[in-house]
Formats: sequence, structure tokens, C-alpha cells
Amino acid sequence: MAKKTGLLLIIILTLNSCASIFNGKRTKVKISADKNSKIIFDSDTISIDINQTTIRPLRSKKPLKIRVLKDSLQQDFSFNKKLSNTVFLNIYNYGLGLAVDLFHNKGYRYKNNLHFVTDRLSNKIMLGNKKVTIVPKNKVFIYTSPLQAFDFFSIPMVTLGVEYFVKNNFSISAEYGGLVAKMKLSRHNITYLKEKASTYRFETKWYNGINLTENVHINEYLGLEIRNINSQYNDFIDYTDKNNSNLNNLKRDDFATRKRVTIINLKFGTLVPLGKRFYFDFYSGLGLRIKRFNHINLEFDKNIHQIYDDDFPSFEIREFKNYTRKTMPNLSLGCKFGINL
Repeated sequence: MAKKTGLLLIIILTLNSCASIFNGKRTKVKISADKNSKIIFDSDTISIDINQTTIRPLRSKKPLKIRVLKDSLQQDFSFNKKLSNTVFLNIYNYGLGLAVDLFHNKGYRYKNNLHFVTDRLSNKIMLGNKKVTIVPKNKVFIYTSPLQAFDFFSIPMVTLGVEYFVKNNFSISAEYGGLVAKMKLSRHNITYLKEKASTYRFETKWYNGINLTENVHINEYLGLEIRNINSQYNDFIDYTDKNNSNLNNLKRDDFATRKRVTIINLKFGTLVPLGKRFYFDFYSGLGLRIKRFNHINLEFDKNIHQIYDDDFPSFEIREFKNYTRKTMPNLSLGCKFGINL
């Protein structure tokens, strides 16, 4: 019985270990150098230059060892293992496969990008962290925010933007968006205003001054974003008097709202190229969301009335109505899809 239980436990852990299932025996490491050089890896001599060259070492708990040759210089490097990203998928099986992945070679990887440079002062080969990529002056990007058309937490809109580089690695951009056709912003019985929504965004970005991805070949930026979302919609609420909450006293209040939301964010983003022309811009931001409302024909008074509808004024999908909080912290996560002209 004990043997069967132990065997069953091993099978369960093995089937739930994410890295052991999804990872191959080898991992991928991209290597480059500031000038023509060579590396010795697994007894093979490989030429490298400013462009990235890929090697595929076996996954292991042991360090990755590489010898770099530049002119008359020679330097040995040893890189310790890192946990594979797939190990963290064990959170979905409550960590059952974590024990297997930590003891298995497939649970590990090495640093994904290595760039070797020659330090002029010490005349030694070192691992470089300074960006080698530059977005030149007068470069133009045209982009859209595809996820915004399916934004269930705000108002779905179709957007188009232009980003222009006024100098190397420094850009300004403008974006405009309009309501998805035939999209109904809210429930309503009586129409006071034509329902519509629009957004515009202005940004300034500073590229390649930081290297959080530890990849000297990928474009990263810090940005300041100012965005406005303007909408108007019709709605209704049900309420009673505070002194008389009997449902026979229930009143329905039909009204309309003009709403303006201003978002100010500090952002970090990375450009992931898709071939030579297209790219994805993945970003996150933190800042403030400032809301302003102008209600039309709203008779509800919180001093003498109480809401009967439990959905009001709580968050409702697609309607994004909250009449009580005017300023709050804002967290942005998103992506843009663009073309490099």
C-alpha cells in the first residue's frame, strides 16, 4: 500500500511539474560583442560581432562557462543558473510540481542576452550593459492600441497614433480614439444625450537610458503620458427616501451624464520587433485618474435619498461609473501595435 501511494505521489508531482513538461533539454542564449571577437563554447570556436549570435547550452544546475577572445585579449566567464520562467507556472497547480522542477535540470536557464565589451582603462573584456541600439532623429512610428477595442474595464475604442523622434532616442506622440461603432455605453430608458465617447493621448518618451531587460539590443523607454477620455451617456437609478424605504415609495430617476477622465501616468515600456518594420510596444504605468461629472436631470440627492439598486454606484462592466470618487491612483497595463516608417 505504501509503495502504491508513493508511486501515485511521484506520478502526480511529475505530471504537475511545468518546467519538466514544457522545457526542452537546451535553453537559448544570445551573444554579441562591441567588435569582431570569438568565443569558445563546448569546445567549439564561434565568431561573434555587434549582431547577436545564438548558442543553445544544455539546461543544468551547473554554471555556463564561456571563453571570449578579442585581439590579443582572453577572458573566461562563468554564469550561474537562473530559474526558468515556466517554474513559476506551478502557482496554477498550487506548487505541486515545484519540488520536481527545482531538482530537475529543466527547471533552470541562463541569462538570455550577453554582450561583451573591452574596457579601455583596464584593457579587459567585460560584460556590457549599455544600450547599443538607437532610435534616430526624424524617425516616425504609426501605431494603434488593439486591446482598447476590447476594453471591458473602460470604454472600447478604436485608436490611431503617430510618434515622432525630435532627436535621437527622444520622441513625442499623439493618439486619438473613437467609440466602437454601435457600442451602447449604458442601460437607459429615456435618451437625453446622444451617446458618444472619444479619447486623446499625448506622450513624451526617453529611450534607451535604462536597461531593465538586461538586453542591450532592445529599445526601452521611460515616458510621461497625459490622456483624456470624454464620454456622454444616459442611465437611470432607483431610489427611496431615507425616511421611508418602503418599496411602494420607489422612484426611478432617468438622467444623462457628461464625463471627463484625465489620466497622468509615468510609464515604462519595451519595443519588441516583429521583423524589420512592425513592432509591439508593451508598457506599464502608474499615476493618477481624475474624474469630472456633469449630470443632467439627476434628481437623486444622497442627503435625503438612498439607492435601491445595488449596482449603483459600484463598478459596472463597460459602464465604468463611479460617482463618489473623483481622484484615485491609476495603474496601466497595455500594448500597442505599430509600423516603423
